[in-house]
Amino acid sequence: MKTSCVLLAMMVIAATILTMEVRVGMAVDCDVLKLMPCLSSFTGGPIPAPNSSCCQNLRAQQACFCDYVKDPAYGRFLEMPAAHQVAQACSVTIPNPNTC
Repeated sequence: MKTSCVLLAMMVIAATILTMEVRVGMAVDCDVLKLMPCLSSFTGGPIPAPNSSCCQNLRAQQACFCDYVKDPAYGRFLEMPAAHQVAQACSVTIPNPNTC
């Protein structure tokens, strides 16, 4: 019985550690500079391909979009009609700042 309790405790500790590592690994590093490959597309350049670095970075930064759209320095780029076309091409959604 004692061995079973020790084994169960070790399993709980291991599961807790793994869960913590997964949460840390899922953290998003919000860095608006990672959207630079999209700048020309946001300002009317060609729409990027879904596998482009622009789209890859948009998908990686999607959790940060509310922060970006609320920031006057960046929000104006994300509100441009071309930015929404880029987002659609990359299968991401740029949120409305009022709903964030």
